Amino acid sequence: MEQEIKIRAQDKKVIEGILRGSIKKPLIVLVHGLCGNMNEALHYNAARYFEKQGFSSFRFNLYGWNKNNRKLHECTLKTHGMDINTVINYLQKKGTKKIFIVGHSYGFPSILVSKNRNFKAIVSWDGSDLPRNRFSKLKKVISLHGRILDEGYYTIMGEAMVQEEQKVNSVKMLKSQKKPVKFITILGNTGNASGAKQMFKASPKPKAIRIIPGATHNFTEDGKQAELYKETISWFKKFSN
Repeated sequence: MEQEIKIRAQDKKVIEGILRGSIKKPLIVLVHGLCGNMNEALHYNAARYFEKQGFSSFRFNLYGWNKNNRKLHECTLKTHGMDINTVINYLQKKGTKKIFIVGHSYGFPSILVSKNRNFKAIVSWDGSDLPRNRFSKLKKVISLHGRILDEGYYTIMGEAMVQEEQKVNSVKMLKSQKKPVKFITILGNTGNASGAKQMFKASPKPKAIRIIPGATHNFTEDGKQAELYKETISWFKKFSN
């Protein structure tokens, strides 16, 4: 069973999400990556897999189409972190006792920036390592206060996020965070394996790392999502008691 939920952020923006399963069960929060959304196949399928393993899930949009949603050009990692805090606070107030969290791609540093640590463990799905200075190379559009990101379609990224990327350091943040973390990553030019290894090395125990051969960044190859989900659940079950 799924329930559409709207959560009001502190600045009155509306965070739209979908709860699958009972809020009373152990629950996995899914944080999507840059230019992603809660109903990508990666997250849609994950919610169904997790339910069969006894976990509920909450997936939500960091920005969206509707008038009261955030827009990507308005966002920074700090904004994402604040919204993750809001989501976790909401779930706790509604009765969730055991929360776990997953960050795909840019969703992983968004979790690291968040201040609410009321979750039991983290899994990174090929999470981004920062700083990268990738965005500083994008074409600046002064009139739009942002830069053009080409993801097969043009997207405007706010200048604040571009500048922030050069200052936020995932490795440094991981040294101080105390939650169990597992890095699931891939090989090749499309993934973040080298960054995952650096972040794994910097993380305090308990920690784990797993490379899924033959997968790309969105794990769309046949059978790779199931492998990803299995690795995720096996980690969370270690800390579910």
